[in-house]
Amino acid sequence: MTSLSLRERRLIAILVLLAMIAALWLGLISPLIGGFASRADETRQLQQLFARNERQVAAIPALRRNAELQKLVDTDFRTPGDTVASATENLKERLGNTVTAQGGELRAVQDVSDRPGWARVWVEGRMSLAQLVSTLTRVQNQKPYLVINSVTVSADRALQSGKLDIMDVRIEVSSPITPTKSR
Repeated sequence: MTSLSLRERRLIAILVLLAMIAALWLGLISPLIGGFASRADETRQLQQLFARNERQVAAIPALRRNAELQKLVDTDFRTPGDTVASATENLKERLGNTVTAQGGELRAVQDVSDRPGWARVWVEGRMSLAQLVSTLTRVQNQKPYLVINSVTVSADRALQSGKLDIMDVRIEVSSPITPTKSR
């Protein structure tokens, strides 16, 4: 074997030095710097989580006040009654009285039991447009507030006479109930 020249020995020494520096970088320095960066990122995330949790904890009194106010207002949206059946009867009576109080002719009132915890009633009658508008206004603006599910209007006589006349109307309403006793 021939001996290496001075230039080749220097080149090999530089390559070995570079290999050692690369091994030192990949083995020690890079993981150390990466660990610092990942811990800094975790710290930042924890600080954000802590700040968010502090805001949520600070909001608890306001949320509690809102919940108490909603409990007070809850009765405005529920039909009262000793039982589910009596709440439905109260709703039937209210809706029938509203139609007759506005001058409409009450034909039928019936309950529709399709959803537990809710009273659902429909009423059929004959009335003018003004009476229908005042009935719907009264139904939706009196406490306890009701959900108007549907309004069906049949104005067949208006087609025959050419002017708006008495109409056949069906109004369906529902309301959650607050029974004090079970069925």
